[in-house]
Amino acid sequence: MTCAVGAAFGVLAVARTGDSRPLVRVVVAVRPMAIGQIASPGSLREVWWPAELAPESRIHRLDEVLGRPMTVPLSPGEPLTRTRVTRGSMLAGQPVDSVAVHVSVPDHGAVSMVSAGDRVDLWGPDGAVARAVVVLSVDQSSRTDFGAVIQGQGSSSGYAVDSGGVVVSAGQEVAARILAVPEDALGRPQIELVLTHGWPEAG
Repeated sequence: MTCAVGAAFGVLAVARTGDSRPLVRVVVAVRPMAIGQIASPGSLREVWWPAELAPESRIHRLDEVLGRPMTVPLSPGEPLTRTRVTRGSMLAGQPVDSVAVHVSVPDHGAVSMVSAGDRVDLWGPDGAVARAVVVLSVDQSSRTDFGAVIQGQGSSSGYAVDSGGVVVSAGQEVAARILAVPEDALGRPQIELVLTHGWPEAG
């Protein structure tokens, strides 16, 4: 957050001092944004950043993302990139009140058995938190010099190889329950994923 705010102040300094470095337009958060929160003019704005500091996958214009849910939390001043917001088609065909929620699942084996379009149940310590929600995308693993990592909609860097995640479509109430699942001592959500053929619950 400190780096993001500092970068934002750096942009202002460039504009004020007449620095000749090339600038590019970047969409940034103006207030904290949660996973699944909808992009709106009140939560995002366009600013000018030095080109060498701007992320390669940056969003240039606010109208590119209006109405689309976030896939990761954003802090004020943090730039919006294409992996931090759902693609325009991600919620196509879903109920109009649906949001896309990234769910980190400690059991990578459970994640590996599902694909986009499947329905899954999500269980927390106190029972089911979501029933038969549609999987919109699944984090993909890749191997680097540092070992396997999990890359996906909810990750700007990577997860450990023993965990992964999925993006699901859920109503507002169900999404709130998913996001309220407590974490374990290692900071991982205490959630289990089960493949199902059931029907979604209301909300």
